[in-house]
Amino acid sequence: MLSTTSPKKQIPNNAINISMNSYSRIFITLLVLLSVSIWPLTAVGQTQAGSIASDKIVALDSKLSEAVKSASAARKKLSIRRVIRAGVSLLKEQSSAPNRYEVLSILFRSQQSLLTLDKTDANRKAFLATCKKLAAAPNEYAALRLDADLLLTQAQSVRQGGGSYARSDALRPLIVRYRDTEVEAKVIRVAMLMALEFGNTKLVNDLRKVVAQRFPGDIALIKFQREHLAGQVFGAPFCGTFEGSDGKQMRFPMDSLGTTTGIYFWSKHDSMQDFRALAAAWKKAKAEFKLSGRYQFVSMNMDDLPDAGEGIVRGLGLDWPALKMPKGKDNPIYQAYVNRMTPTIMVLTPSGYAALYESSGGGAGSEKSYARWMQSMQSRVWANARYASQKQSIFAGDFFVMDPQEAFNPALPAELKALASGADAKPVELSRSDAYMPEDKLRAIQACFIEPPLRYRTPHDEVIANYKKAEALCRAAIAAHPQAPDLWIVRNRLITALMGLWKTSGDHKQFAAAAAEAKVALKSDYPSGTNVVAQLCLAREQIHASAIDAKQIIKHFIEATGGQKASGPSLAAAALLALDIGDRMLHEQYRRSYLDQHAENPTMWTVSAFLLDRYHRHWMYQPPYLAGGTFERREKYFLALGTPEDAQRTFTADFKTLDGKTVNIPEFSKGKWTVISFVHGASANGYLKRYAAPVVGRPFDDVQLIAAVMKDDAATTRKLLEALNKPYAFPTLLVPDGIQNPIVRKLGILGEDHIPGQRLKNNILILRPDGSIAASLSGLTMSAQYAFVIQAVIEWQDEKNVDDALARGDLKEAQRLAFAYAPPIDPSAVGEKKIVATTSNFHLRSRAKVYQAMGDLKAALADAQQAYLAVNIKAGHISMRTEDLEKTEALKASIVAAMKA
Repeated sequence: MLSTTSPKKQIPNNAINISMNSYSRIFITLLVLLSVSIWPLTAVGQTQAGSIASDKIVALDSKLSEAVKSASAARKKLSIRRVIRAGVSLLKEQSSAPNRYEVLSILFRSQQSLLTLDKTDANRKAFLATCKKLAAAPNEYAALRLDADLLLTQAQSVRQGGGSYARSDALRPLIVRYRDTEVEAKVIRVAMLMALEFGNTKLVNDLRKVVAQRFPGDIALIKFQREHLAGQVFGAPFCGTFEGSDGKQMRFPMDSLGTTTGIYFWSKHDSMQDFRALAAAWKKAKAEFKLSGRYQFVSMNMDDLPDAGEGIVRGLGLDWPALKMPKGKDNPIYQAYVNRMTPTIMVLTPSGYAALYESSGGGAGSEKSYARWMQSMQSRVWANARYASQKQSIFAGDFFVMDPQEAFNPALPAELKALASGADAKPVELSRSDAYMPEDKLRAIQACFIEPPLRYRTPHDEVIANYKKAEALCRAAIAAHPQAPDLWIVRNRLITALMGLWKTSGDHKQFAAAAAEAKVALKSDYPSGTNVVAQLCLAREQIHASAIDAKQIIKHFIEATGGQKASGPSLAAAALLALDIGDRMLHEQYRRSYLDQHAENPTMWTVSAFLLDRYHRHWMYQPPYLAGGTFERREKYFLALGTPEDAQRTFTADFKTLDGKTVNIPEFSKGKWTVISFVHGASANGYLKRYAAPVVGRPFDDVQLIAAVMKDDAATTRKLLEALNKPYAFPTLLVPDGIQNPIVRKLGILGEDHIPGQRLKNNILILRPDGSIAASLSGLTMSAQYAFVIQAVIEWQDEKNVDDALARGDLKEAQRLAFAYAPPIDPSAVGEKKIVATTSNFHLRSRAKVYQAMGDLKAALADAQQAYLAVNIKAGHISMRTEDLEKTEALKASIVAAMKA
């Protein structure tokens, strides 16, 4: 278990799909080309119909293969020249053939080989001309044109006198050009190798972001980063399918989502002492820390034992799933993700992410050391019980069958209501009759699904009991009323309950039962658009069991649930399916589509709040790693950013004053920014005063602070306020019906309870003057950050307002705003007349931009420099380049450039 650092490894040639010998030849050729001007392309002839025959291309390639094998240099040159002449002749005959780039690729390799043997000007010029033609190939020939593109890019950079940074940065346009092509990952690897070689850390960090966003589960890139980014820790979804002791498969991340998972890699030859210590510590910790439902272990045997080591696992008194790693340490998945001494543990977050780094790891542990380790791990933020419970509820799909706005209506269940997403759309109710399912049975089934946020703090055993009760009631209802026209309502809840049991207990048999029910359900009639739950389950079953491309299965799911007119539930389900396969880019695609079209749909409030929650957004892709405090500081930094939530949502609700009057928000705010702190009791008034203090002293009276108590009890609240004996300049309002109010689901408020001795976990809502939501910050978010997020959100908009004014050429308005937020300092003033105020980075940048627009570059640079120093210190504090730093650096550079012009 204990980690040790291994010597730095060298990447094997075949790991980057372009051998280092080939890569070196390219740069040797670059040196040869430095003194030669790049010739323009020759004119292309008239378009000719048809393609070049494939047999001719194959024959030409074979000739090249034979030519380079020639024994003597003279014979080799002669043979290669013959290939070149044949290629040129073939291109002249069909110069506009769509597949001419295949011939150009052979010509490129032929001329490259010839140039290494005969470095004449004629050969150089001909080679460069071919490079230009090949580099113009369309994306379908991206793999063929890549080497030519790399060579031309570097040649141009060197000819322009570019230094090491410039030469590596010259690859940035290629990274964009090759996006979504078959060689995109290869380009990233080549660019990162160059960046590492030249010490271009900025490019390395940018490429790491690209990999994290576009290729998080790419095994080759994971291995590449682990071997070349020594000392760096990064996150990646653990992806793979493994056979269990019963012959059935367990797929990651799908089967582990919603629960922190420890995968124990072991061998019967060197791990038994450690295994016994781990087993003893686990059995004690599971009961002591109540780990059921939020932490689980999986056994991964490295010996290819027929029973995957289940006999040993059960003999130790463990109920862990027993899986086998085919070929043990030689398995590519093991080499990419783990590659340590056995035994060792890899921890996965409830989002399926592992922390990856270069380490030999492994080593035996004692029961005492494992007990300490488990005590530490169970307290980690990703193992929080309410965090896990919310994840499990979302992944199970509870929100598909629940109405966050109103009580269950048998004539208008959530599935039907969710389809009416437009502003004027009205859902069509069922015309119920005696043939339909009895309402009391439907209500009894629905009552088994616990409404959020109570669902997230209900004990694990009770959640499972409710799912089991729902299953029993559904099966009984189906048996008693097999011909009911609304039987689909029951089947959707049965499937959801079974998926809930799968997610909360880790029992794959429950998932198999859900898939079986989905197949039966889809044979019956569903009202249009209400079959998403069954289709989701079926898609998961296909992904789990099929070798078919998972992306294609998700694509087929969308087609089966609406296609181009996919509903909110369909897009939300597709986003979940993307997480099941660890595809971050696909998840973000469907998440974006959902939020752009359905974020305001009242029936989908629960999933909208989840998809927008900062805490979940941050931890969705983070590794389970907090060593040294750097990752904890990053968490606090990102949760406190001023960036508003990325959806267009409005807010309106009625509250009560302590004297019983009804007031409406946002009308009550009268066109001001509104900051509402949803609190347990009036004592949290001080919390709001402390965290909102920076926005109270703004130059404009444009902020309204409100404390909203989540208990509809005026008398108790008034007594609490009186007991504080402190005057507050902002009102305290009551939320009608408290935690049952629908705004709780709309905003993702996670609870009203307060645990004595612990920091209050207030939920904060920030509304713009027009009543739209700038940010809704859950209790999870507010308990994890310490910066003034309220100030950051409002001042982010301040800077944007100045930017907008400058963009439309309204310098006067930009001056009015910027100088109000950050009054200019008069260097000639003395004493009290000299304004020296603490100014935020948002306002400093705004003033710098205005000074720049005014032509006062000296003042602009002073502000930009002050902002740069502040954001640079912050970036150093979290050990990474931030977007704030990038933006401030760019502003400073533009001012410096203007001063030099």
